[in-house]
Amino acid sequence: MWRRSFTTTSATALKDKKWDALIIGGGHNGLTSAAYLARGGLSVAVLERRHIIGGAAVTEELIPGFKFSRCSYLQSLLRPAVINELELAKHGLKLLKRNPSSFTPCLDGRYLLLGPDKDLNHSQISKFSQADAEAYPKSLF
Repeated sequence: MWRRSFTTTSATALKDKKWDALIIGGGHNGLTSAAYLARGGLSVAVLERRHIIGGAAVTEELIPGFKFSRCSYLQSLLRPAVINELELAKHGLKLLKRNPSSFTPCLDGRYLLLGPDKDLNHSQISKFSQADAEAYPKSLF
């Protein structure tokens, strides 16, 4: 986890420099934008109000001993071209396949478990609706 608190000295240095671009928000989209701008030769500062950068793509320990993904599963929406162009693997990016990919608990004790296994998905969705279980494969593109 990357953390930085600004001292008076570092805040002054940040303020005194002339930037070509300021990115407000150190989420994954802001960081991607900053990387492309910097790669294009611009001087870029990213400003983030939280103690951690990455936005929805972070995993945090919200309860001692328990780590939660904010929305890291959405990394699948990150275009492979961005991953390749910014050489993210060289900087530590590892994409892990999730199987199962989704667990949704219900208040009544039931749950829905989904993943890449079509038979598992069908049996899980059938617990709630046979019609939905039959329609689900058709909804995937």
